[in-house]
Amino acid sequence: MAYQAEMHLLIKYGYDGQSFNGFERSNSEKSVEASIIRVLSDYNISNTIESAARTDKNVSAMGNVFYIKTAIKPEKVLGILNGKIKNMFFHSYYLSDHYINPRHNSMKIYKYIIPYKIDYKLKNNLMKFQGKHDFTNFSRHDRRNPVRTINKIEFEYNNDFTIVTFYGRSFVWHQLRSIIGFAMHCDDDPFSINYHNRFLADPEPLILYDIIYDNIEFTKYRFNDKYIRNKYNSLFIESIIYRLFLRSLNP
Repeated sequence: MAYQAEMHLLIKYGYDGQSFNGFERSNSEKSVEASIIRVLSDYNISNTIESAARTDKNVSAMGNVFYIKTAIKPEKVLGILNGKIKNMFFHSYYLSDHYINPRHNSMKIYKYIIPYKIDYKLKNNLMKFQGKHDFTNFSRHDRRNPVRTINKIEFEYNNDFTIVTFYGRSFVWHQLRSIIGFAMHCDDDPFSINYHNRFLADPEPLILYDIIYDNIEFTKYRFNDKYIRNKYNSLFIESIIYRLFLRSLNP
């Protein structure tokens, strides 16, 4: 496709949620959104972005998406963003000749890490949330319709942890953290309770893993993943150190 004066661009990216003060730029100049817009504006790429999802404070992402309209080629845009923003990585893009609303996705995928191998009871509690339900008691109230569909819940087991994967087109505020918190503490039918759930799981283990669109295939952008590798190695060594501390204190 020939480049036009202005192009419609979807960019897929990830970030370490604990390195920013929330997502929305109204929260802080150190937010995810503000950090992106500041660089785009400094390089005359765009003065705003349209986000596919707004994650809670301390929630990370692997596959969030935003839209911009710009005359600058996508490879250059991603190169600038990767070079100028710490604790983020911009890894894929989709170029179009028309506007695409980034919120009109076909599926969002979230993963939640539980730091132990879960038992049948917790798995059964979580499976109660699969399907179409009114999540009024399992979300922070706002103007949006609380009726949502969780298409599928999957479990990946490891000796030291469990990854719970949620598939759904859209989720309301605090929905997944509220589900995890309730399932860990209660065996009741979640949709028979007449009170607002008081259990909210920690945000740090939650990851917005991917956002999928019908008839859109993102192009991979090759970037230097040294930041991710260094972070992994650093945290891996740190986890071994603390495991040794625990082993020494609890022989």
